[in-house]
Amino acid sequence: MKSDVFMVNSDAGRMAAARYATEEFAADLGLERHDTLRLSLLVEETLGLVKGLVDDFYGRLWFESEGRRCEIHLEATADMNADRKEELLSVSKTGRNAAAKGFMAMVRDVVSSAMHSFGRTMNDYGREVARYGAVNPASVSGFAVDAMVPIWTLEAYREGLAEQSVQDSDVDEARNELEKSIVGKLADDVIVGVKGDCIELVIVKNFA
Repeated sequence: MKSDVFMVNSDAGRMAAARYATEEFAADLGLERHDTLRLSLLVEETLGLVKGLVDDFYGRLWFESEGRRCEIHLEATADMNADRKEELLSVSKTGRNAAAKGFMAMVRDVVSSAMHSFGRTMNDYGREVARYGAVNPASVSGFAVDAMVPIWTLEAYREGLAEQSVQDSDVDEARNELEKSIVGKLADDVIVGVKGDCIELVIVKNFA
């Protein structure tokens, strides 16, 4: 089952429409109240990410489900914020956006870096942000031509952090931020992928 596609930006009216669509989709799935709340929290986090990415342009938001598996999709054209990303990076001597704090802020920057780097080699900033969760598209098989090819996943990120046994302040901070994140606790996976000339974010939740 797939919902209608909603155009979203930071406009309050569009945000409210997306929240209403969440309730409708949860009702169509027959979710209990506590599961509807979990889905709503994941959508709230996704919309918060939208606010950081989408200002004078639009993204597309929709839901898909198969059985009890639910996916929240956010799609944006690859070059929509390249100028803004250049501006963000130029204010830091290291080429990093030091203002990004928290797990979803990191995911936002993974998406933003992917959009900025689409069709080019990901810069040092992009590689740093995506580390532990990066997926080599060339190693991914079994995808149709028009399907999304993952370049970063929460599953790979979790596995990457778990493999770091040495004491590292950056790794410890990343683990703490993931533990405190609503999405980190509730989502079964988060996938950042390329689909044609678009970047797509998918938040996956399997309801028991």
